[in-house]
Amino acid sequence: MEQGPAGAIGFREVDSGGNPVRSEATDAGDEDYGRGRSLAVNPFIAALWILTITLISGGAWVFLNANSMVGPSAGGMPASFLVFTFAPYAIFAGLAALVCLLFWHALQWQRRRR
Repeated sequence: MEQGPAGAIGFREVDSGGNPVRSEATDAGDEDYGRGRSLAVNPFIAALWILTITLISGGAWVFLNANSMVGPSAGGMPASFLVFTFAPYAIFAGLAALVCLLFWHALQWQRRRR
């Protein structure tokens, strides 16, 4: 009796002819778990990565272009001053989100390795 590669359990039940026996409890989705499927991406995690990159790069861009934002104003609070004021907070929020995402990915990796 020749048998194909073992599944996640380590054995497969076969009949007297060597053919795999399917029980009622298993379905086709259980046998192909994790094989040949595309990478399932959590859309919320992907959106958080995009937000993190946007916050960090946007805040850094504001700091790098601060000289071009300075100029005379005609009264009131200029928008460039507000943008420059909130840039450090945007970078901090982006770095905090980056650390949280890295911890989340580390936990997911550790769960898969068990």
